[in-house]
Amino acid sequence: MTPTAQQPSAILRALGAPAFWLWLIVALLAALLCIRLVLPIGPMYWDTFLYIDAAQRIAVGQMPSVDFAAPVGPLGYYLFAWGLKLFPAAQPLLLAQWSLLVVIAPLMAVVVAEVSKTSRGLAFALLIPALAFAAFPANAQFYHPLPGVDGFGIYNRQGVILLYVLTCGLLFLPDGRRLALFCAVAGLALFTIKITGFLVGGLLGVVALLSGRLSVRTALLAAVAFAVPLAALELATGMVSAYIRDILQLAALNEGTFLPRFRTVVSAKFDVIVPAAALAVLLAWLDLRHRDRSVRLLDSSTVWFCAAMAGGVIYETQNTGSQEFIFIWPVLLMIYRRVAPLQKRTRVIFVALAAFCTIPTASAIGAKTLRAVAVMPLYEQPDLSRLRNVGEVSARHDILARAEMLDDHFASFEPAYEDLARHEQMPGWQYYAEPDNQLQWLLSANRMLAALETFETSNNIRLDSVMTLDFTDPFPWILNRTPTRHVQIGRDPSRTVGEMTPETRQAIEATAGVLKPNCPYTWARRDLQATYAQALQGRKVIALTPCWDLLLRPDLQAQ
Repeated sequence: MTPTAQQPSAILRALGAPAFWLWLIVALLAALLCIRLVLPIGPMYWDTFLYIDAAQRIAVGQMPSVDFAAPVGPLGYYLFAWGLKLFPAAQPLLLAQWSLLVVIAPLMAVVVAEVSKTSRGLAFALLIPALAFAAFPANAQFYHPLPGVDGFGIYNRQGVILLYVLTCGLLFLPDGRRLALFCAVAGLALFTIKITGFLVGGLLGVVALLSGRLSVRTALLAAVAFAVPLAALELATGMVSAYIRDILQLAALNEGTFLPRFRTVVSAKFDVIVPAAALAVLLAWLDLRHRDRSVRLLDSSTVWFCAAMAGGVIYETQNTGSQEFIFIWPVLLMIYRRVAPLQKRTRVIFVALAAFCTIPTASAIGAKTLRAVAVMPLYEQPDLSRLRNVGEVSARHDILARAEMLDDHFASFEPAYEDLARHEQMPGWQYYAEPDNQLQWLLSANRMLAALETFETSNNIRLDSVMTLDFTDPFPWILNRTPTRHVQIGRDPSRTVGEMTPETRQAIEATAGVLKPNCPYTWARRDLQATYAQALQGRKVIALTPCWDLLLRPDLQAQ
């Protein structure tokens, strides 16, 4: 056969290989990180700044949990920090979302390589949702009707896609050393991304062990491969024990929220849970009527499906914003292979109920992402040049016009917002989800940075370290200054910030400049400032703009 005759068949083989599409999509996403993309701003965009904050802390030698408390594990922050060096022009939300592909892609490559040996269709059925959920910067829940990307819940999305990948491995990889290494890597990623994801992964691992899909020998090998890197990390840095202390402290601060969040999950995902309950009944009936004697009782379709649904509920009680229950998809594909030989009516009922369990989440995530892409050419980008990559956002013209006038409004009517704060109320019912308020924060910060530059130049001062009295703090990275140690990332006085420690007080007192936002006045900012009040005594207050003050360290005198 001539070379020219061989070439088309080689191309067709590549196009038909799931691994080819996996690495092609990864390469395309990496290429998108090399260019400046402007995204339509969406709910809680400022949550993305937590990654910016962490990246600067890591860049100056600070370690998560050791030098600063964090609500989640260190892996996502390190991947983002390394990615920011590799892709300095990247839109930060997309970089935070896609950086975990460093872990996900190799694991999925192992899965699709194995599954492709017997069924390329099944391999594609596992791969396509994995890539879509890993790539789409959207949650299943709608917090605002206008198109935009979801800046919050990024580590929740990362945890749930890792659970998807782990489930694929447990169900479709043969028992042995490769599965042990796969589980160890997935377990390490889950542990260092989101501890609740690790716990749910442990639940799925126990089911796999009891069902016979995971032998005791493989489980022990996976446990050793999981524990050795963590032990080495602990001995070298003390990060693991510090991380566990952070999680325990966070759990103590939120101990009364489990039941309310359980109710929230059930009510918010009613469209999935109701058909899932019906499907569980159908599977139990099928297992009883058509039980395969070669299949262990605990490897039944009912056990796997109920375990996945229970894991999804447990995971979502500790998260706000996610791609809920997506890891039931591999379970449903496994079950379909068992249902396929049954009569047509049974197959149709199963497929219909499975569709009701999966389509609502997938369609919501896909629709939100596609709507955001569709409006990108139509939205306007404000001048946020001083914010570097953080300012690569856009908005509808009327939202932008509203955001531009909010600083003057908040400053002019401050008593009204003080009154709301006295009643523990925010300026709006979904204040942080409103894109105009997210955009106002960026516009206000851009003006503040211009005023800060003028202040430093005119007074011959350079603030070598800065921090912000707000939930999020991208300014050390934007200004390339030293962040304050021992200060929580994501400073929410109602959920993450406890009493100020002596180490925190000393670090804040040593900080050259503390930035204090005033617009709008909120109870969260009030409480945060009260928490750190003793460490801020004696500072000179410089009004940079009507909405921002600089609290200058006493020994720094304006000349």
